[in-house]
Amino acid sequence: MTRSRATLASTSDPTAGSHPLDNVVWSALTGRQREFSEGDDRARRYLVDVAPFAGLRDVSPASLASLLPLALEGHRLAIFSVEPMPPVEGLKVLLTGTGHQMIASRVASPLQSRDVERLDDSAVPEMLALVERSQPGPFAARTNRLGNYLGIRASGQLVAMTGERMKIDGFTEISAVCTHPDHRGHGYAHDLVSLVAQAVLDRGEQPFLHVFSENFPAIALYERLGFTIRRTMHVTVVAAKS
Repeated sequence: MTRSRATLASTSDPTAGSHPLDNVVWSALTGRQREFSEGDDRARRYLVDVAPFAGLRDVSPASLASLLPLALEGHRLAIFSVEPMPPVEGLKVLLTGTGHQMIASRVASPLQSRDVERLDDSAVPEMLALVERSQPGPFAARTNRLGNYLGIRASGQLVAMTGERMKIDGFTEISAVCTHPDHRGHGYAHDLVSLVAQAVLDRGEQPFLHVFSENFPAIALYERLGFTIRRTMHVTVVAAKS
């Protein structure tokens, strides 16, 4: 793709940053989680049944050209960047927003002792059903393969879960923090995030997470747990034009 075909909104590189967390999806998909990705040496995405996130090496015309094939067949792409993403010919923007990337060096203990279950592949249908009811963010049929997931049941029903998603050297993302609407207010999210994040710390890594900037209740919860805002990221969701 030449510059005449890829319109750049600014001369700054939205993927640029001195820390691997600044271009976290690219860092994950060219490192620890490459096996879960497809693409080339300029743009990669998680496999469709794993997650919708895509990463770019940079925003050169060649990298933007490599992004387009990853969005074919109706598959959406979600991109984190430190600056607003430029428009790309052939892709339409479905959503833009900002989110905080939060990180912790220690986490608060669970509020109480609970019966917690490690969720395996057999629980995926229940996990997908819980995500559908609680809408925590993207979760696909094989998202659980990215890391450990813990859940809490009430009368046999899975009512809360939290797990691990993006992984780069030294860091693991906490994700899929969700509780069934009928079972909120019991501290399930607090305790599951505490347990999953502590397991990350025990491995000698730092837990981090992403949360939309306007999700004030979630931000307050994560701050109580010990997470602090590392930086604000731009979130862009795109799809191929019809």
